Amino acid sequence: MRRKMEHLREEMEQISLLRQNLESRLKVLLPDDVGAALMDGVVLCHLANHIRPRSVASIHVPSPAVPKLSMAKCRRNVENFLDACKKLGVPQEKLCLPQHILEERGLVKVGATVQALLDLSSSKPTQTSTM
Repeated sequence: MRRKMEHLREEMEQISLLRQNLESRLKVLLPDDVGAALMDGVVLCHLANHIRPRSVASIHVPSPAVPKLSMAKCRRNVENFLDACKKLGVPQEKLCLPQHILEERGLVKVGATVQALLDLSSSKPTQTSTM
């Protein structure tokens, strides 16, 4: 029981770190439910473009007329984000799976992917790659 509580506490800390990283980099405030905020992939695509402009060429964003994206558009955003991470040099073992984002499960893994992306940007600010 104690080990499970400690594990949950660690997860909460990692999710909190994920929130802080996203909010500080993108200068936005995320809602309390971080998983729901990331589910459509929009914030993550903006993060990739913040790290390297135009790394995600097209981002599907909700409009006032249609405030919620279809699952197909959410999946496309998430896949575009993960592809950008690969191209920018995030190691395969640090990449989360699309369902970790789309199903709001595995936020710790999403956090590890975001952290790996941020680590790349801070350690190699002048790196150029062929895309």
